[in-house]
Amino acid sequence: MTTKPELAAYIRTLVRGDNEANERIEAQLDAEGWDGFPRFLAALFFLAVDRRFGENATSAEVIRFVADLRAGLADDAPTIDAQDAEALIRANIDPDADYNIEPSSIGKIQAAVTYKVLTDGKITDDELDALLAEANAIASRS
Repeated sequence: MTTKPELAAYIRTLVRGDNEANERIEAQLDAEGWDGFPRFLAALFFLAVDRRFGENATSAEVIRFVADLRAGLADDAPTIDAQDAEALIRANIDPDADYNIEPSSIGKIQAAVTYKVLTDGKITDDELDALLAEANAIASRS
C-alpha cells in the first residue's frame, strides 16, 4: 500500500510554514480522502522521536521536551496531556515501555510532537525530504 504523495507534501508545507500551499493540499486531501495518514503520521512520529532523542534519552529530557511542547501550543490547539505524551515518547524510545492512552489522543500527540521536532531542529530541506521519504516507505509496508 503506497501512501499518497500529498501526505508528505502536506507535512512539508506545515513544517516550512507555507500556508497557501498547505491550505491547497489540505483542501485536496479533504476532497479525496486522508487514506493512509494515520500510518504515515505514526511512521513520521517514530522517526522524529528517534531524531530528537535517540535510544538513550532520560526521563528528565522527555519531561522537559513535553513541557516545552505544551507551553508552546497555541490557545486553539488541541490539549495534550503531559503524562500521555511522555508515555508515548518513552514507548517509542523503549519498545518495552507500556502506555494506556485513549486512541483519540494518540494522533494529536503524534502530530504535536512531530511538528515540534521538525520545526525546532532546524532541519534542512534535504533532511526533511529524506525523513518524509523514509516515513512514506515505512507507512507503505504491508
